Amino acid sequence: MNISYILFDCDNTLYKSTNGLFEEISRRMTLFVSDFLGIDEQAAEFLRKDYTAKYGTTLGGLMRVGGLKNPEQFLKDVHPENIDDYVAKNPALKPMLKAIPYPKSIFTNSPKEHAERVLDRLGVRSCFENIFDIRFSQFLGKPVPSSFDRVLDEIGKQSEEVLLIDDMASYLAAFKEMGGEVLLVSTNGTAKKYHLPCIPTIMELPEYFKDAAGKPKK
Repeated sequence: MNISYILFDCDNTLYKSTNGLFEEISRRMTLFVSDFLGIDEQAAEFLRKDYTAKYGTTLGGLMRVGGLKNPEQFLKDVHPENIDDYVAKNPALKPMLKAIPYPKSIFTNSPKEHAERVLDRLGVRSCFENIFDIRFSQFLGKPVPSSFDRVLDEIGKQSEEVLLIDDMASYLAAFKEMGGEVLLVSTNGTAKKYHLPCIPTIMELPEYFKDAAGKPKK
């Protein structure tokens, strides 16, 4: 890889996906859709999957076709303020990130305040130059191409110079289509389906770079 910059997703990427935070956010999203559209939770869950497939995110679907005019209320309602019960401290994460010799930023579909809470809990806020959140993406987010373009313009890089690390294979596949380098953090087997390089946890990142001089694993 001839990269000179790394973009990191936040949730389920910088910490283990088994901690329940994403499930809590997902539950809150379903409740929001149910209340906002006046449908039961089962129908809301089905609609959320449809929105995600068509528009990339639940919020994207609500804004495009669901009639939502105020995304700020959605962001406030679905992201819990107290994340200490979900995100465990990881003292080894900061020195690992500091040892990776590339500038880094966060690129998340969550609001900045949520990402800051997570980064502060993990003690790694100083590792990242910027937080590119859902507002920066004009409430579109990954995997919408214009969202990637806005971030690339801001950091002054071409897609092929950037490594995107994320737990969502579909987001990575979209960036790969744009010529970017990608790395999936996952243990659920989607890497093979999308033909993506993969590590099981973010703590394996140094080994990934070390392997074959940083070339993507086959």
